[in-house]
Amino acid sequence: MTRDLLQRLERGVVLLDGGLGTELIAMGLAQGQAPEWWVLERPEQVQQVHRAYAEAGSDVIHACTFGATPLKLHSAGLPGRCEEVNRRAVELARAAAGDALVAGDIGPTGVMFPPMGEATVEQLAASYEEQVGHLVRAGVDLLSIETMFDLREARVAVQAAARSGLPLLACMTFEARKRGVFTIMGDALVPSLRSLHAAGATAVGLNCSVDSSHMIPMLREAAAQLRCPLVAQPNAGQPQIGAAGVTYDATPEPFAADLMQMVRDGARVIGGCCGSTPEFIRVARRALDEG
Repeated sequence: MTRDLLQRLERGVVLLDGGLGTELIAMGLAQGQAPEWWVLERPEQVQQVHRAYAEAGSDVIHACTFGATPLKLHSAGLPGRCEEVNRRAVELARAAAGDALVAGDIGPTGVMFPPMGEATVEQLAASYEEQVGHLVRAGVDLLSIETMFDLREARVAVQAAARSGLPLLACMTFEARKRGVFTIMGDALVPSLRSLHAAGATAVGLNCSVDSSHMIPMLREAAAQLRCPLVAQPNAGQPQIGAAGVTYDATPEPFAADLMQMVRDGARVIGGCCGSTPEFIRVARRALDEG
């Protein structure tokens, strides 16, 4: 099997994996604890989740590195361990992935630009460049930036990742408002995705925040105005807080049907975010294969 995302995109739709953090929480990860701790302390559980997604039919497995920038690791109680966490996380994903590609997952640093914080472009660029360097040296096949809500930070991350020369997915998280679709920072859908593509992303799109039914019109709006591969990774329904903690109310078949609608509307890369499980991906794989 080819290790090239671009070749796989030429052949058809690429299926990502589903939620990692929510799967680890279901296995006992404490609320508020960074999943990267388990890369070091409970690697068997992390690898178990990766393997389940690979067996379900994912074309891409995300390494457990979403919060593995130096800045984010510092706030999680793992200062100075960026190289160790990223290298080990990629090893775990690779060992479980089989023929699937391994993506270095990159999320927000948690440090805000003024007026909400004191972050600088230089500070964030250095943090992303360090993580990207470790991911590249660890041997990832592509990079995947996710759940960005500030276009300024997303562009810094994309520019750092694009310099690696690897294929790059870049997703932001949006919500529908009366005036249109925006991030919580007020960044509009289409201009944001167009900006990330111009900054060097191979494919751009949406993840998290909304369920699959609400992501359909967002994806449709992006597809009508953009001419680049689009990514869709919705949540598995709406979060429900109960005695067992946070659960999600979607079921795999309607979720997969919504993903197929987004494929018909123009999505080229699909997968799941919070609450989606290997069973969601298994059903989506079957729907894709059946056309």
